[in-house]
Amino acid sequence: MSTTTSGVEISAVGLAASGPDGTIFRDVRLTAPAAGLTVLVGPAGAGRTSLLLALGGRFRTDAGRVTVAGSHSAASARAHTALARARPGLDLEPHLFVAETVAERRAIGGGLPTEPALARMYDLLRIDPPGHVLVEHLAAVEQLLFSVALAAAGRPGAVLVDDVDSGIAGADLLRAWRALRELADTGITVVATATEAPRGADAVVDLPGHHLYPRGGIA
Repeated sequence: MSTTTSGVEISAVGLAASGPDGTIFRDVRLTAPAAGLTVLVGPAGAGRTSLLLALGGRFRTDAGRVTVAGSHSAASARAHTALARARPGLDLEPHLFVAETVAERRAIGGGLPTEPALARMYDLLRIDPPGHVLVEHLAAVEQLLFSVALAAAGRPGAVLVDDVDSGIAGADLLRAWRALRELADTGITVVATATEAPRGADAVVDLPGHHLYPRGGIA
């Protein structure tokens, strides 16, 4: 796939958020490089999903600053990023057919993603979900990549995807990470969450310690 996009850099300085049960995350400092793959890693309850949403301007924080494409505005962050999924609040509806899911997304998105754009993303991610199949009958890795395709087909500056390794292991998990790596290589910034870091991420943020470090290539 030759089409490229100008990915956006996403950074955070001193980012903190709390909820009814106390601190969700605090003192987060990170940089997700433009057109790179950044992974937020930690166990359940470490604040991965909330931090992912905050980086996309979709979660209120108590302190610190998020910068997306040079802007500190949450509205600008939302405009430059597309959310593939953030569990449990945002995910594919399992009881819809694939074709219904696409039609619903186009109704919400004013006709986007277009059929050619979605087809190109299917080709990049190496999926071909049949329109007549229920989403819940797709394999877990296919559901993940379908949600990524829907988000990425509009060629946003960044795609945010939660829980990459939830219910996916072995060859399927390697396939998922390779697909996200290839998506980043087209120019789209990818920020994902997982319980364990893959090989091939450009940056990994360990939660709750928030240590940022570079990684090597996917085998």
